[in-house]
Amino acid sequence: MKVDLRDKIKNESVMKELPINHRKIFEEKLHKDLHVRQMFNYKFLKIAASVLILLSLGISSYQFYRSNKTPQEIVQSEEESGVKFNSMGDISPNLKKVEDYYLTHINYQISKIKITDENRAFLDAYFVELGKLQDEYSNSIAEINSDEISEETINVLINNLQMRLKLMYQLKAQLKKIDNLNKQEDEINKA
Repeated sequence: MKVDLRDKIKNESVMKELPINHRKIFEEKLHKDLHVRQMFNYKFLKIAASVLILLSLGISSYQFYRSNKTPQEIVQSEEESGVKFNSMGDISPNLKKVEDYYLTHINYQISKIKITDENRAFLDAYFVELGKLQDEYSNSIAEINSDEISEETINVLINNLQMRLKLMYQLKAQLKKIDNLNKQEDEINKA
């Protein structure tokens, strides 16, 4: 059942005329409601912000002071504490990332190698070379323990890791060649 509002309004006797000052009263109420300010006390937020700023300045200045030690102070503090390095990660977090990158790739390449009776002797020779490189790496780390940290020593360590990874890639290439030769021999023998 639809109701036409126009008809309903025409039939209303009460709403036929608005009071004379209706518009003025409506505007006053509207103005009053729109312009009411909420009184919020920002004093607490100002104090909290000031405390946070002072705290962050204190922490950052402390960190700045600690990071601005001269290399001599760092070496002296390490000598006093008797720090021993076991890997490049003990020297610097960035060097740890480099070391982890290379060691992960080396281990991944080793895990992909399929050891068979045919390539066992070949693999043993490569693993002996890898062992020598690992010993050189350990000796370089020991050299860091006895001497001060130098860029040369770090470069030697990184080069050692790079050589081990290259050796693994060479090993994989050689194994692939051997595998291809074995497949060709099998095809020739079958024919």
